[in-house]
Amino acid sequence: MGDDLATYSRNGHLPTTFIDVKKVLLTFLIIASACSGEETIESLDENVLNQFFETENGPETLKSLYEKNNQPMVVNLWATWCTPCLEEMPYFETAHRKYGKEIQFIGINISDSPTRAKKRAEELHISYLLGNDPDGSFTKSLKAIGLPVTAFFNTEGKLSTIHQGPISEENLQKSIMEFLDV
Repeated sequence: MGDDLATYSRNGHLPTTFIDVKKVLLTFLIIASACSGEETIESLDENVLNQFFETENGPETLKSLYEKNNQPMVVNLWATWCTPCLEEMPYFETAHRKYGKEIQFIGINISDSPTRAKKRAEELHISYLLGNDPDGSFTKSLKAIGLPVTAFFNTEGKLSTIHQGPISEENLQKSIMEFLDV
């Protein structure tokens, strides 16, 4: 077997095609772990509540929104090019229609065209508050890897949990009940 390997190797190294396969597998593992849906709170940038984002009514922060209503918040980071983001947005809309008087639902479009984001939200009939974060400050503050990301802020306005990756309608409902005391 050693002779067979020597036949296919160059200077004792594996063939390029095998290395390419390893790169593809490594990339797949990184993406899979980013979309694993694990909920975690690590050492986050404390400024996440003070990050500005643009809404139709001008700049806002999560802190100012919380102070206006004193309600828990579900904040979803999304983009128009993110298929899982678009697939889960109707779940947030359904939850917003059900719990909108008790919970603030906020969708923040990350590093995307505001015009394209608005058009996509209209196509999906989204009625909860939407904003834009053109420089990706929220993904940095939440130490997010990829999109979508959903952050749950409790009745005290404190971050309860972060869900990395797509969230199912059932898990969204469960998280609302578990983390937001609704």
